[in-house]
Amino acid sequence: MSWRLSALVALGLVSGVVLAHLTQESDSASRSWDALRAAGFTAYLLLWFSTVSGIAVRLRIRLASAPITWLLEAHRMSGALALAFVAGHVAGILADPWTDISVMDVAVGTTSPYRPAAVLLGSIAMWLTAAVLLSTALAGRMKNATWRSLHYLAFPAYLASLLHGVTAGTDSAAAPAVALYAATAAVVAALFAVRLLQPRTAPRSSFSPALVEGQAQSPPTKP
Repeated sequence: MSWRLSALVALGLVSGVVLAHLTQESDSASRSWDALRAAGFTAYLLLWFSTVSGIAVRLRIRLASAPITWLLEAHRMSGALALAFVAGHVAGILADPWTDISVMDVAVGTTSPYRPAAVLLGSIAMWLTAAVLLSTALAGRMKNATWRSLHYLAFPAYLASLLHGVTAGTDSAAAPAVALYAATAAVVAALFAVRLLQPRTAPRSSFSPALVEGQAQSPPTKP
């Protein structure tokens, strides 16, 4: 279901960006520019939440008495939706008449005339996120160890998206943006530190490809 919803959201976002581009005045690119910025911030926040919720599931952190499968589903949905908003972000970049960035620039990054290092970070985040989500879609067909190794790419994907937002965005120096990036990065860093310091003998959530793919109703529990 997450893939279907993501595809529908992506289609709606891209259509909205194209419509904004076609209806805006030729000497003004405010609509497509605002759309790509909004989509970029939303994609970052969704990827952040997917990262945080994934670590929380691993640490067995639950929201009140809610089943851990609810958090796992939120983890899956937010990751898929993040990629949908990335599609809207990219569509806005390509449609905006002032960015002068091509499809090749988005795919490779280093060829971009605008802050190539920053765009490269965005490209890396996009491709890594796509790889993680693809591994989730194919989780039932691969070994648990293989899926887990691919899923760890979510961490560099988040880091690349954070650095992309800080270095590429025109609003990055604004106080709200600084507070947003600082707060979200601090949460990820804190949870990641807890995850690394977790004793090896502590009980861990039983992640499996079938569970992440949504083929299981609840994680197996240890006696």
